Amino acid sequence: MRKLSLQDVQSKKNNSNSDVNLAVAKFREKTIEEGWSLSRNRPRSVDEIKALNYIARFTILKGIQSGTIAYDKEKRVLRIERYTKG
Repeated sequence: MRKLSLQDVQSKKNNSNSDVNLAVAKFREKTIEEGWSLSRNRPRSVDEIKALNYIARFTILKGIQSGTIAYDKEKRVLRIERYTKG
């Protein structure tokens, strides 16, 4: 884990773009006023979980069939070809 001193934190804060920070703060205030939040307010229902699992499995199988996703037997991982280095 990387350790930061107080001076490092203060210099990062001073070097950050204040216009961007202000825009983010205004956006957060607006979303809170309108009743939006970034966290889920309710747990997922059983049907919703099944639907999301089906979509994920279908997408992965379609990728494997088309060749965009490959299984590496040595590392035992799925690999997305376009993001592979080398």
